[in-house]
Amino acid sequence: MVLDRLQFLCCHWGSDRYLPDVEGMNEMAEETCDFLIAGAGVIGVAIARELRRRYGVTVVVLEKESTAGRHASGRNSGVLHAGVYYKAGTLKARLCVEGNRRLRAYCRQHAIPLNEHGKVIVARTEAELPSLHELHARSQANGVRVSLLDEQALKEVEPCAKTVQQALYVQDTAVVDPQRVMAAMVADAEREGVVFRFGCAWLGREGDAVARTDRGRVTYGHFVNCGGLFADRIAHAYEVGLHFKILPFRGQFYQLRPGSAMQVRGNIYPVPDLRNPFLGVHFTRRPEGDVTIGPSALPLLGREQYQGLTGATLGGTVTMLAYLMRLFGRNRDHFRSIAWTEMIKLTRTGFFREAEDLGRGFEKADLLPGQAPGIRAQLVDTRTAELVSDFVIEAGSRSTHVLNAVSPAFTSSLPFAEHVVGVMKLA
Repeated sequence: MVLDRLQFLCCHWGSDRYLPDVEGMNEMAEETCDFLIAGAGVIGVAIARELRRRYGVTVVVLEKESTAGRHASGRNSGVLHAGVYYKAGTLKARLCVEGNRRLRAYCRQHAIPLNEHGKVIVARTEAELPSLHELHARSQANGVRVSLLDEQALKEVEPCAKTVQQALYVQDTAVVDPQRVMAAMVADAEREGVVFRFGCAWLGREGDAVARTDRGRVTYGHFVNCGGLFADRIAHAYEVGLHFKILPFRGQFYQLRPGSAMQVRGNIYPVPDLRNPFLGVHFTRRPEGDVTIGPSALPLLGREQYQGLTGATLGGTVTMLAYLMRLFGRNRDHFRSIAWTEMIKLTRTGFFREAEDLGRGFEKADLLPGQAPGIRAQLVDTRTAELVSDFVIEAGSRSTHVLNAVSPAFTSSLPFAEHVVGVMKLA
């Protein structure tokens, strides 16, 4: 099958027809490639490497920013998830477990620092214990190294964490600087022959084989949409995923005051509400030593509204308000409880109250301004007003569209890329 695909690529597309760049010019010459990828987030870069390795043909990545990973891929908490939350046998479970192992190995190979003290998931009330035990069962089914701890044993792992009766210790969870991972992946991809066009935005399609960009036209054999926050708009141009819409949610972080009485070794998470895709406010010690607290999940009025109203748009405002009313009214995924929790976190006091039950010695004065926020591209099925939690990959005319690559996509990026390339319809 691979040989058949490779023969099709070489016979029909031509693999070596680049025109040279002209130094000092903003417009790039019109060019041709076998695979064209929109978006240089972690998924776009990983897929580019996999395509180049598998087929040895020309791969070009378009990125409207000046560097890779400027959005979700470089602005997340850096947690490498272990596969605790996903039901056994699901795609997310398999890719997360494998991705965790491989990305930790990749970081060691490239001398990228890791915090490998693991994670504890604590119960704030007795009512959360059944969900904690469900996470334990899922972890065991997925082959994740976990153990249930009583309150005394928890102190030995995370001395400041507190729980009701039991906590779940997840040994395989690690933390990395996502920007260092992105830099290493891009450098590897370039060495392997992938071509990046930074500062080059995808604008639209012309027929089945030409993309318009703000620096010229690109003729391709197959197009891969890894557009993140704009993946739905790109897909709709190909008449793909018309019943999906991306809603942006901003993840705001605080930083723990270095002198706080609450010390964190690894990660302290609450038991999540398993009915929705958000994991709640948690503590994470990054490899460089600082501790982040977050994130929130604030619905936005624009897809790149990182601060205040900057980035808000009239269209984004109308769309978000319309869907919030619909989601709130239907209450799918218990959206009302999500909305109420996020409203509480809008204030510093409310944010503190969400986090204070996770550990001892934590005070409101320990909340300092944190890292730059990230924006989650949350896919919604417009037919049912449901938040989509699973990965979504759809095929179009000479194109593949990654419509939903939310957490744990960063963790899963290496096997996720292999999966996407494996399901591409190339002929």
